Amino acid sequence: AAEHNLKDIDVALPLNRLVCVTGVSGSGKSTLVQDVLYAALRKHKGKPTEAPGKHRALRGFERIAEVAMVDQTPIGKTTRSNPASYVGAFDPIRNLFAKDEVAKERGYTPGTFSFNSGNGRCPTCGGNGFEHVEMQFLSDVYLRCPDCDGTRYRAELLDVKIVRGDRRLSIADTLELTVSEAARLFADDREVVAKLQPIVDVGLDYVRLGQPVPTLSGGEAQRLKLAGFLADAAQRPSQRVANKGTLYLFDEPTTGLHFDDIAKLMRALRKLLDAGHSVITIEHNLDVIRAADWVIDLGPEGGEAGGELVFAGTPEEMRLHPTSHTGRALVDYDIALGIALRAEEGPSLQSLLRAKRAPRIDADDQAIRIVNAREHN
Repeated sequence: AAEHNLKDIDVALPLNRLVCVTGVSGSGKSTLVQDVLYAALRKHKGKPTEAPGKHRALRGFERIAEVAMVDQTPIGKTTRSNPASYVGAFDPIRNLFAKDEVAKERGYTPGTFSFNSGNGRCPTCGGNGFEHVEMQFLSDVYLRCPDCDGTRYRAELLDVKIVRGDRRLSIADTLELTVSEAARLFADDREVVAKLQPIVDVGLDYVRLGQPVPTLSGGEAQRLKLAGFLADAAQRPSQRVANKGTLYLFDEPTTGLHFDDIAKLMRALRKLLDAGHSVITIEHNLDVIRAADWVIDLGPEGGEAGGELVFAGTPEEMRLHPTSHTGRALVDYDIALGIALRAEEGPSLQSLLRAKRAPRIDADDQAIRIVNAREHN
């Protein structure tokens, strides 16, 4: 590989493993994974793609069935797309409503309860729940639909209700549930729970079933994509071509995540591996790097001083590498955690804990105040 600052490096990426591509900023990680590997794999699979980055050869591509890039780009711009429909949970939910006695009497089908098409959605807002007003020189304005009051459906469809737990739910009520509430109320509906479980696995159980995907943050969008892949892997484990799995490429999936969310993310990635797939992630988070099966470290510096293969091996071996910045960071991190307290490895845990902290700030002294914040949640 010789694109941008990559210096004719040869890299082997083991399959069916969690592989981390590490290195300082500008070392060539994105160039290697996105510009060279992803684009070249897409080209070999006959998929539309940008011209791959400069490389002499790509070998082993026949060992995977598909390749998927999972980044933080928005999932889509349509407000009718939501977490329930993205992972396929909305289909069995609509089937449940179509089986209700009132629905049968009126001839409603599962398609009637769709707000993407059909006669059940509100004709005024087209199933969006609000009207979009374009402002020529200002930000666009979204007004709650005056006819359906944001429910997305005709009023007569809301007469159809199913009893789950201690609640009688219309289709609009169901879309207002969080994923965790829906998983609890629909616990006896195996197909619904199976579809929702991947969203729970990636730590998005707090989002509403009907929340428009454009309102999700970049990190939430990336995890919802992962949930979609988990749902697909659970649904079609036997359809892997000749035991070939999918290669999933992640671009810093831990960005913006809390420590507890990172733990959920790692468990979700392991589920992909257990299903016979492969994962390569560009990552700076030391917890993820420590948990990886294999590490590709680029560098040693950024820009023209980068683009070389510094190290390839296990995280345990990387700690012993003399010039790897990532290896040194792993050692320092272990020291901070109290895992490796040897004098030659650096400062003791006690000295780290005694490091001076900034003095406590008085809230009344030169502070920026945010008052009555009420956006989203």
